[in-house]
Amino acid sequence: MRQFIAVLVFAALLLGGVGCVASPVGQIGSDGGDERQETMQTQQPQQPQQRTLTFLFFSDTQPNPELMDYSSVGELLAQAASREKLPELVVFGGDTVDDGGCEEQWGKFGQAIGSSLDGILTAAVAGNHDSYALLAEQFDYPQTAPSSPGEGFFYTFSMGPVFFVMLDSNIMGAANERDIMWLENELQSESARQADWLVAVMHHPVWTVSDTPRDMRRSETLREHFLPILEENGVALILCGHQHIYTRTKPMRGDAVAHDGRGIVQIMAASGDKASYTMGERDFIAADHAAPNYLLISADSASISITAYDGEHRMIDQFAIQRYQ
Repeated sequence: MRQFIAVLVFAALLLGGVGCVASPVGQIGSDGGDERQETMQTQQPQQPQQRTLTFLFFSDTQPNPELMDYSSVGELLAQAASREKLPELVVFGGDTVDDGGCEEQWGKFGQAIGSSLDGILTAAVAGNHDSYALLAEQFDYPQTAPSSPGEGFFYTFSMGPVFFVMLDSNIMGAANERDIMWLENELQSESARQADWLVAVMHHPVWTVSDTPRDMRRSETLREHFLPILEENGVALILCGHQHIYTRTKPMRGDAVAHDGRGIVQIMAASGDKASYTMGERDFIAADHAAPNYLLISADSASISITAYDGEHRMIDQFAIQRYQ
C-alpha cells in the first residue's frame, strides 16, 4: 500500500471571506483526443512516458445566474493557463455551466475561454447541473468519455505519475454495488499499481463544509461505502467542488483527522461567480477562502505540490503531500 504524509508548506493567506436555444457546441482543449463512445468503463491507458505532471483544477465555473456572464471565468481560465509553464492537463470538477443541458450556455462558455486551452488535454466529472450527453461532448478527454444514461459518468486515466479516478457522485449516494465494485477493480488494476499517485475527482465532497442536509446525507454514504476503498488502495488526494468555497481538509481517516498526517486530503475548489455556501463548524478544515479560486498541481514520483490561487492569481494556500517510508 502506498504510504504518504501531508506536509504544510505555506499557511493559508485567507484573503477575504468567502430561455435555452440550441447552438453549435465545440470541444474544449486539445483537438487530438480519442474518438468517444457511449460507455461507462473506458480505462485502457498507455504507460506514461514521463513521470511528472502539471495540471490545473477548476470547479463550479458557473456564472452569477442573474447575469449569465461567462467573461470573468473565461479570463480566469485563460490567464491561469498562460501564467506558468503550459499545463499538460486541465480538470473540471463539475457544474461548468449553470444548465448543463443547454447548448447555448456551453457555447457561451466556449466563446469566453476562446483558444486558451487549445493544445491542452481536458477532463471533467459530472456535477448536479450537468447533462451526461452534452458533458461528454465538451472536452477532449484523455480517454473516451462515458455518456450512457443510467450508468453514470465514471472513467479513469493515467498521466505522468498520476492515476486519476473520475467519479460520478451524482449517483454514488445510492451506493450501487456495481459502482462500488467498479471502483475497487479500477484501483487494483495494473495501471493504478504502476502509478506513483492515485487522485480521486468527484463533484460532491466526502467531507462537507456546509450544513446542507442533502449534501451531508450523501457524504455519509460516500464515507461508508466508497471511502474505505479509497483508503485501502492508497488514494492520497480528493479534488471536488459543489459547495462553492475553497477548503482544504487536514489529512483525514474515516470521520476523523489523521493527526499523524497519514490520511487523505480533500480540496474543494470554487472558480465561478455563484455565491458561496455558508460554512459550518468543522475542526478538520486547514484552510478556506470564499472568492473564486483554482489549483495548480505538480506531481512527481516523490510528492504532489498544490498551490491555490484566488481570482486575481494571488496565492491563498500551498502545501505538499510526500511519501514516507
